[in-house]
Amino acid sequence: MNKELSKSLEQNSTEDLFFLFKHDGAINFEKKIIAGIILNERGYDRIILSKEKELIIKSISDSLNITENKDYLVKKNKKKSNLTILWGAGYLTFFTLLGMRDYLFNNEKFDWFYLSIMIMLGVILIIYKTLTYNKTLNNLIKADIENNELLRFRLKLIEKKWDF
Repeated sequence: MNKELSKSLEQNSTEDLFFLFKHDGAINFEKKIIAGIILNERGYDRIILSKEKELIIKSISDSLNITENKDYLVKKNKKKSNLTILWGAGYLTFFTLLGMRDYLFNNEKFDWFYLSIMIMLGVILIIYKTLTYNKTLNNLIKADIENNELLRFRLKLIEKKWDF
């Protein structure tokens, strides 16, 4: 553990430490671990610490159970990858209609040069996202798997460091 962080947290009040210990997810996990250790050393109510420990373990376990399903990971990350392609199609549609609004509503002579540039940029974006679809999908799945490994490590660290 980080000794400097531990020394700085030892100076905090018990209420502040319990806030760091209890606060869900938004607090640095290392601070949460050290706060739990310090609270235990200060003789804080072990029943309360034990209940909070179980809630933290349950939260992490639930996250693991949800994301360990390979089909769920593929489905979730396909949605993310498809969303980028849809944004590209939306970009293409929006700027095409924006470029053609004068032509459509006023029947004026139309300059196709600028519109063709916007259409080409949109088509290039969609083609690029389509060609890199599998690579993006695999990278997202790999990141989720690494996140699961981090969650497993956190569970082991909780069991090792918190003996209440």
